[in-house]
Amino acid sequence: MNHRIEIFDEKKLISNNLDINSLAVKACLLTLKREKVTGLKLLTINFTDDEKMTYLNNKYMGYNETTDVLSFNEISNDLKEKYKWPHENNSTFEKLGEIIISVPQVQRQCDNNFRKECTKLVIHGLLHILGYDHALKKEELIMFNKTDDILSYIFNKN
Repeated sequence: MNHRIEIFDEKKLISNNLDINSLAVKACLLTLKREKVTGLKLLTINFTDDEKMTYLNNKYMGYNETTDVLSFNEISNDLKEKYKWPHENNSTFEKLGEIIISVPQVQRQCDNNFRKECTKLVIHGLLHILGYDHALKKEELIMFNKTDDILSYIFNKN
């Protein structure tokens, strides 16, 4: 299984922390494996600031405030053009979706473990792309348990 995970950090908010990139890729690959996702999938993770996140949250969710993570099953035309995504026209990878994370929001809510909070949000965002939700209590238990299991596995192995 050779999925492709692309990470963008246009504002250079995490570029000095390569560990975050490797943890994000590891979290995606493990989540895709556990969810038995087959075929060649392409997933994008974008790290951004509160200003961009507020804009996206308002435009797509109707909330004029920042949030920690947004997930999109199908990449928007705005972001396709901005990031020139996917980079290859003849890609054999199926576009799975996009996860956008607000780095300042992660810093505010991370309880001094930025790496773990970022990884948790990557897993959470990917589970949304794969169809999980947490609107109902039963859904929340399933989704949050999956997130916690994957997160525990990653951080107990490092």
